Amino acid sequence: MKKWRFLVLTLLVTLFFTSYAFAAYSSNFDERPTALESGKSTGYFLWQDKDGLHLRTISTGAAHGFSGTVRTDGRFEDIFEKYKGNNEDYFDVSKSQNKIAYNFTTSEEEEGIDFKLSYGSYVKFSLALDGEPIATEKIFIGKDGWHPARNEFTIRHDEDYTKYIDWGTVYIIGGGFWRPGWQGPHQ
Repeated sequence: MKKWRFLVLTLLVTLFFTSYAFAAYSSNFDERPTALESGKSTGYFLWQDKDGLHLRTISTGAAHGFSGTVRTDGRFEDIFEKYKGNNEDYFDVSKSQNKIAYNFTTSEEEEGIDFKLSYGSYVKFSLALDGEPIATEKIFIGKDGWHPARNEFTIRHDEDYTKYIDWGTVYIIGGGFWRPGWQGPHQ
């Protein structure tokens, strides 16, 4: 009987530590997605590097409309748009610089937005393709091109990530999200 108790206790402890490791895991947001480099995927591509945060769209054939918003609790700075700007395309930054709305028609050439974040702890994305919520397998994040759980998701930098769990939030823990020189909320 004691062997069974020990076995059950060992199993419970193992499950506890395994689930903690999965909860604390965070996919990498760094580097340009390799799927964008190959040019064989239609969708959104998001990453960060020393120059800031990047959102790109590309279509591998027929033209598609990419639209959505990017929001933060801080301010977007050094915003640079990279698109052709036909009659239906637009790019708009709110007066308080905490929201970017866009609409790009993309066909075979990448288009998008580059920006930096000041005094913010998260960036919230709402992404659509041809006026409909985009399928998550068409959203590629970081070098490995991982996919979020939904087409509306938040990438957040916060050591106490457990207070934000909403199954749509992606947590970048440790040295991952903001670069050195980032002006966080506590500075």
